[in-house]
Amino acid sequence: MAVGSLGAGSGVDLESLVNKMVSAQRDDKVKLYKNTIQGYDSKLSALGSVGSAIDTFKSTVEKLNDSDLFTGRNAIVDQPDDKKVLDVSADRNSSNGSYEISVNQTAKGSRALSTPGLFSSADDVITARGGKLTFSAGDKSFTLDVPPKTTLSQLRKQINSAEDNFGVSANLVDNGEGNLFFTITSDKEGDGSSLRISNVPTPLSQLAISDSLTQDEKDALEKAPTNASGLSLDSVSTEGLSAGMSVSLNDQARDAVITVDGIQIRNDSNTFDKAVSGLSIDALALTTKPTKVDVSYDEETVKETIKSFVSSYNDLVGVLGRSAAKGSVLNGNSMIRNLQSSMTSSFMMSHSNTGKLASVFDLGLKMGSKGTLSINEAKLDKAISQNYDELPDLFTGAGGVAGSLDKLLNSYTGRDGMNQALKDSIQKSKDNTEETLQSYEDRMTKYEASLRDKFTNLGSQLSNMKAQGNYLNSTLNNL
Repeated sequence: MAVGSLGAGSGVDLESLVNKMVSAQRDDKVKLYKNTIQGYDSKLSALGSVGSAIDTFKSTVEKLNDSDLFTGRNAIVDQPDDKKVLDVSADRNSSNGSYEISVNQTAKGSRALSTPGLFSSADDVITARGGKLTFSAGDKSFTLDVPPKTTLSQLRKQINSAEDNFGVSANLVDNGEGNLFFTITSDKEGDGSSLRISNVPTPLSQLAISDSLTQDEKDALEKAPTNASGLSLDSVSTEGLSAGMSVSLNDQARDAVITVDGIQIRNDSNTFDKAVSGLSIDALALTTKPTKVDVSYDEETVKETIKSFVSSYNDLVGVLGRSAAKGSVLNGNSMIRNLQSSMTSSFMMSHSNTGKLASVFDLGLKMGSKGTLSINEAKLDKAISQNYDELPDLFTGAGGVAGSLDKLLNSYTGRDGMNQALKDSIQKSKDNTEETLQSYEDRMTKYEASLRDKFTNLGSQLSNMKAQGNYLNSTLNNL
C-alpha cells in the first residue's frame, strides 16, 4: 500500500484516509451546488434569447404603430433604367397624382480657356513681380497671393489647393500641336454665375530683393513700358485690356429649365426642391418628350414592414416555444405562458370599427396550429391596394393591433420589464448559491486542516509505537 506524506513515519497511509473523509463530506454537496448554478446559467441564457427576440419583434411593432409609415409617398418615373433623365423623390407632403415633366435645359458651371499660343510649357512664368488673383462666380469668390516668378504649374497647384476655393479647378491641356491650354472651371451653376478672374499686380515700389527678384530684374521691370509683351498676371485674367483667358458663350454658367404640366420653371441648379410641393426633382438629361411621374402612397414599404412584422413574430414564437418546451429550462415559466397567451389574444381581437379590414386576418394573414403566422401575398397586395386608407386604424394607436402589441411588449422589455426582473431574480439566486458554495468550501478547508492536525498526532504516536516495537523485537532477538 502506498503511503502518503501524512503518516509516512508510521507506515500507515493517513493521507489517503484524510482525502477520503473530506471527499465523503464535500463532493456530493459541491456537485449539487454547481449543478444548481449551471441551471441558473442556462435560465439566464434562455431569457437572454427570449429578450433579444422580444426586442426584435418590438422594433417591427413600433414601425407598424407609426402613422407616418402610412403617409409616405412613392414617385415612379416612367423611364428606362439605362437612360435616366429624371430622379424624383416624394415626401409625405406631396399629393397623389400624375405629372408630365420635361427637361429643357440642364444647369452647369462655367469654364475659362486661355488664348491659343499664349502658353507653350507648364514652366512658363506667368508673373515676374507677383500680385493678387481674384476668382468670383455669382456670390462666391476667393483671392490668391501669387508670388513673383510663379509658373503655370505652380499657379495650377495654388488654385486647386486654396483653402477658401469654392469649387474652382485649374488644369493644363496639351493639344499635341504645340499649344498648351490653361483651363479654369467653376462648379457654380446658374445664370449670371460665370467665372470672372481679375488681377492686381504688386506695385514695383513694394518689391524687395527678398521677393526673389534681383536688383537688375527690378530695374528692367521699372524701365519696361506698361504694355510690354510677355507673360503676366494679365494673361490669366478674363477682365482688362490684356486679358489672356475668356469664357465663351457655350462655356458660360446657366440655369436649369424644366416644364411641369405645361409650366416652365427655372432654377440655378439641377435640383428643383421647391417647384412642386413635396417633390424633389433632379434634372439629369434633356428630354425629347414629357416624362410621366406617378406619385402614390408607398405601398411597397408598408407591405415589406408587414412581412418583417410577421417574420419577427414567428421568430419570437419559435424562441418562446423552444424555451418552454418539455425538458427545457423555462418549461412551466409563467412569464412565457402569459406572453404567448397575450400576443395570441391581441391578434384575435377586432381592431377596426368600420370598413373591410376588421383584423389582420383580412390582410391575408393566417395563424397556424403552432401559433405562427403565414401570409397570402396576393390577398395582402389586394387588401393594401383597395383599402389603404383603413390601414392606419387597423395597426396604429390604442385600438390598432400594433398599438396594443406595443403596449403589451412594453411591460416585458427594458430595465423595468418582466424579462429583466426575472433575470435579476435568477442572477440574485445564482449569486447567493455561489456565496453558499464558497462558504461551504471554506468549511471543508477548515475540516481538512482539523483532520490533518489530528492525524498528524496519531501518526506521531504510531511512529513512536512502531519504534518501541522495533526496539523490543531487537532486544528479544538478542536474548
